[in-house]
Amino acid sequence: MPNKNSEVLRPAIGLNGLWNSKQTEIGGGMKSNTVRIQMGKLHSLAANAGKRREYEVRFITAGRVRAAGNRESNIIVPAEAIQKAISEEKFTGLASFIDHAGWFDYPSLRDMVGVSLYNEWNEETKSADGVIRFFGTASAIALSMILDGMLEDKRNGEPVPDVGLSIVFWPKWKPRDNREDPLVLDEFKHIESCDFVFEPAADGRVKKALNSVLVELGVKSNSETGNRNQISEGGTEMPEIKQEDGREIHDSVEPTHMDAAQSDWMGALSGSVANVLIANTDLPAASKERLQETDYATPETVLAAIELERKFLAQLQQDHVINMPGGAPRSPEISMGMTGIDQVKAAIEALIAGVRPADGIQPLTGIRELYHLLSGDFEMTGVFQRERIRFANVTSSTMAELTANALNKVVINEFQKYPRWWEAITSVVDFQNLQTVRWITLGGVGELPTVAEGAAYTELTWDDKKETSSFVKKGGYLGLTLEAIDKDDTNRLRAAPRALAQAGWLTLSKSISAIFTASSGVGPTLQDGDALFHSNHSNLLTTALSWTAYVAARLAMRKQTEVHSSERLGALTSPKFLLVPSDLEITALQILASEGEPGTADNDVNPLATGDAFNARMNAAKDRVIVVDLWTDTDDWALVADPQLYPSIGLGFRYGRTPEIFSVASPTAGLMFTNDTMPVKVRFFFATGPTDYRGLHKNNV
Repeated sequence: MPNKNSEVLRPAIGLNGLWNSKQTEIGGGMKSNTVRIQMGKLHSLAANAGKRREYEVRFITAGRVRAAGNRESNIIVPAEAIQKAISEEKFTGLASFIDHAGWFDYPSLRDMVGVSLYNEWNEETKSADGVIRFFGTASAIALSMILDGMLEDKRNGEPVPDVGLSIVFWPKWKPRDNREDPLVLDEFKHIESCDFVFEPAADGRVKKALNSVLVELGVKSNSETGNRNQISEGGTEMPEIKQEDGREIHDSVEPTHMDAAQSDWMGALSGSVANVLIANTDLPAASKERLQETDYATPETVLAAIELERKFLAQLQQDHVINMPGGAPRSPEISMGMTGIDQVKAAIEALIAGVRPADGIQPLTGIRELYHLLSGDFEMTGVFQRERIRFANVTSSTMAELTANALNKVVINEFQKYPRWWEAITSVVDFQNLQTVRWITLGGVGELPTVAEGAAYTELTWDDKKETSSFVKKGGYLGLTLEAIDKDDTNRLRAAPRALAQAGWLTLSKSISAIFTASSGVGPTLQDGDALFHSNHSNLLTTALSWTAYVAARLAMRKQTEVHSSERLGALTSPKFLLVPSDLEITALQILASEGEPGTADNDVNPLATGDAFNARMNAAKDRVIVVDLWTDTDDWALVADPQLYPSIGLGFRYGRTPEIFSVASPTAGLMFTNDTMPVKVRFFFATGPTDYRGLHKNNV
């Protein structure tokens, strides 16, 4: 048996749910059986109290396996493979559970209900048949009630749910020439368990109950004499059962009264069953003790009392969360816990981030293990092997998609760490389409006119000017090669988010920086036909950075006038930010942080500095000085007004404010790779440009 770590990657499959949970487990369609149970007198119960429930079952039927949605799958189980397994007694001694263990989970003893006793070939039905004997666990008792009820309903011609058996095994497939050909089982390398499931895929069925606890006192059950036909299958009549004197027993025979000893046995048995049911619950010890002090008429009343106790405890602990995890063989439509694929997502995110996943989630050892889990390609050929995957809704593009989603989350976090110097000087807008952006500046209203008492308001005239920016699409192709996966180069994958975040940051940073440096430093051409920084705009000078030059540029900005008006904007266009190359950072800080006027010895007060103490002035200066390391001209500098008072540079995004990463793999492609590379694409849509020149000033030295 493989250890737990390798079992996650094991090719063990159960044909049941192959096409929805991607475990391949074995089960099938309900055969129409007629089951009759001869019921004798109640006082025989004590005589059979020691017996454990046994059910004659069909483990698997030869033929094509049924897929989810009652469709044919591409898996075929030949009769000779089943016969070989029977000859090797591989269906004997199998543990039987309620439902298969989920992905990332392992079979639990809490769910074990019984064991298979023997196996034999049924030539008529082309199936492996046998017997499963139940244990005395609470799960087994509860399941036996369900099975007995189903058999009784079936006997009465009533509808029953599609419940049957499904095996979990390690397969060996026959070779095939084309991927379109069906998968044909060559042999069962190992069979792990035979479990009770809903909608089995290969006709695994409970055929009949072999021992009934309700039989006539004094009548030997046929199973005790070696005859397994006590309960008929497919017939309409029950074999005659006679008393020892040869007289037939009829349903109309009145039950005789139990004596005191038999009554004591009945009471002891019912109390024992109740104690077993209660003891095997997850209730606190105090609750179990309280429930065991009560007498119960039927098992149903015991289960009802247990459920009532659970509800009572839940009301006392309303803040606790009750998880109902879904698992194989079916991927549930509604789940209150993490499904297998959810756990894979969390494990991938932790792997890329270089941290351990949350408690209860098995960590991945590297990208090689991840690739095996999501591709089934254990041979590292680059071919997607759907039949080897153990969970639902996985295609050839799943690994790329999950990896892209995990990278997206890390890239967003990494992007936030970089110095986004442009945010302080731009007006950011998220757009709903990729149409050309029109940055509109309104003006022309001037001063509001006075309205006399009782007079009518006059209509105001206003003007606007607009600048336009087109969206640009930046992006590229990120390839994770098959060689890197085979080498388990996880560090390469972990480095990808930082590289992508840095590339996105640099791309956007250069685009905004170019507004100040394009066309030899005068910027793009505006709608009026002049460059952004132009003498006609009164926002271009040529003096080197100094306290005096700063004051002159500041004054020019405050004298800017409103659009189509002679009204000065003043404080609205007063500079708030000083943009410099890294060469002028110290000079800029000295201008805005010095207590006295820089460059003089007359101790004149520096009115540009904010704050009384040195630290306060320096911190205020650092908030206003923006170093643009991309500027290669060591002498040029610029001023920008507060964008909240007068927007000057627009920045628009589409599909988010960080680079977008997504898979470009095709879920219908036969190959998982293109040129042995798993494709993951990075894309970034944005538009940026000047909205108006009045809040900007440049000194090209």
